[in-house]
Amino acid sequence: MNLGRSVGRLDCLSICAIISIYLYSMVYVVDAMETITYEFGSNCTSRSSDAYYRGYVNETRQFMVSYRGRTLKYYCSSISFHGSGSGENRRDKYKVCVTPKEFTDPNCALRLNFTNNLFGPILQTFDCVNSSDTKFCSGDDSNLYFELEVLDGKTPYLTRFRMLVTAEKVYKLSGLSDEESNDAMVYGIAGAVGGTAAIVLIGGIAELVKRRFKKQRNRRHY
Repeated sequence: MNLGRSVGRLDCLSICAIISIYLYSMVYVVDAMETITYEFGSNCTSRSSDAYYRGYVNETRQFMVSYRGRTLKYYCSSISFHGSGSGENRRDKYKVCVTPKEFTDPNCALRLNFTNNLFGPILQTFDCVNSSDTKFCSGDDSNLYFELEVLDGKTPYLTRFRMLVTAEKVYKLSGLSDEESNDAMVYGIAGAVGGTAAIVLIGGIAELVKRRFKKQRNRRHY
C-alpha cells in the first residue's frame, strides 16, 4: 500500500485532532524528580570506589541521605554535594540545601556536622542535644559536606537520621528565573494548543460546509 495515498486519505479534521491531543498532553509533561538514596555505612564499601562520595543536585535530581546505626569506616564518614545543572542549565549556579526529616540519637553517640569544605567552619551541627527540622543551605555555588563523628567510647547502633538534599538556583545564565522560564514554556505550549484548536475548529467548519454542499449537489441530480 502506498504510504502517501494512505496519509492523503486522512481528512484534515482527523489530523488536526491528533495534533491537538498531543500538544494538549504536553502541557502536563514535567521533568520528573529523581531521588537517589545514600546510606552511610551501606553505600560506601571500598576506599577506592566510594571514598568521599560526591553527588550533584539540581532541579530534577535530589538525594535522601540516611544513617541507620551501621559501623562506619573512617573513609566513609564524609560525603559532599554540589549543585550542577545539565543540558541547557549546565552553566547555571546553585546552592545546596538540606531539609532534616529525622534525627534520633538516644545514646548521644554521634555528631553530624555540615560544612562548605572539609576544613572550613561548621554551618550546622546535629547531635543528641542539637537538632532541627528547619531547612538550611550552603553558600552560593559551593559544596556542602556531611561529616559524621562517632563520639569516644560510644556505639551509634541506635542512631537514626534522614536528610533530604536539594538544590536552589542562584544564577541562571539566560537571565530568566525558573518561574519566568516555566511561565514562558506554559504560555508557548498553551499558544500551540490554542492555535491547533483554532485549526481544528476551522477544519470542522470546512468539513461541514463541504458535506452540505455535496448533499445539495446530490439533490440537484435527482
